[in-house]
Amino acid sequence: MTNSGKKSMAPSSSSGLTFKLHPLVMLNISDHFTRVKTQLNPPASSCATGNGHSSGDAMILQNPRVYGCVIGAQSGRTIEIFNSFELIFDPTTDTLDRSFLEKKQEL
Repeated sequence: MTNSGKKSMAPSSSSGLTFKLHPLVMLNISDHFTRVKTQLNPPASSCATGNGHSSGDAMILQNPRVYGCVIGAQSGRTIEIFNSFELIFDPTTDTLDRSFLEKKQEL
């Protein structure tokens, strides 16, 4: 607290920018990561039937990389991020699905 009794806030960054991140964005990112991780690492019951990955593959896929797009606005030195959506990554070509991105941008 300062001498006047008001709480002082730490700066959000050394650049002087202020970021406002809406909870929906965090939920979207968490949901996307969880879905991708679950798809790449099926539950143990499917591994027992021989449909799963070997233990070496599972180690690699424990924390998959996910891609997405954030949507927001800047007003002065304040950046507000209010929405996001997932992007589809093709590991065989190491590219993002451009048509999917363009379709999402139209919505």
